[in-house]
Amino acid sequence: MALYLRELSGVHPAEAGPNSRLASKIKNRNMIDDSHGQFKQEWSSWWDSLTAVAPASEPEASDALIKRLEDEGYPALARLARAHYGQATVFAQQHAHDFAENSGKYVPHRMDELERILIDHGVEHDMQATRQEIHLVDVPLDEPRAWLTGRATIVASTSLLRDSKAFHGFIQPMVTIIFPGG
Repeated sequence: MALYLRELSGVHPAEAGPNSRLASKIKNRNMIDDSHGQFKQEWSSWWDSLTAVAPASEPEASDALIKRLEDEGYPALARLARAHYGQATVFAQQHAHDFAENSGKYVPHRMDELERILIDHGVEHDMQATRQEIHLVDVPLDEPRAWLTGRATIVASTSLLRDSKAFHGFIQPMVTIIFPGG
């Protein structure tokens, strides 16, 4: 939903967040005016807060999301979310449905591949070691790309997760950054 609100607000992908558009075309509902800078600043700050922690397993309810946006100091995003909550929710639910329906075809293979990358880098399954995690977030972007956000969160496009060779090329350097000592 965050990426949907970014595109809806008119913030260009090159300005904030993953620099790739959503796979679905979203019509910009915000005219370029003085509020553009506020949307850009609020969205960028919100995105950083979302990707700095482990992804939530369940999406927030509409009232909770809008209240959180207001309480955390994102008034322009809260107004946009309130005005377009129905479409944003439908978009997020459709992506969740598509992921649930299709991810079984590619996610297990990418998790096996991620495990091989970790082992090749020297990160073993040591039950005594301090727990370290990688969070991999699937987003419906229109290019096969990935971004490292936060300490160990990788935001990857669905098309990247479906492509073994590209996946390895993007993820291996990120593993090196997340686990520098290997």
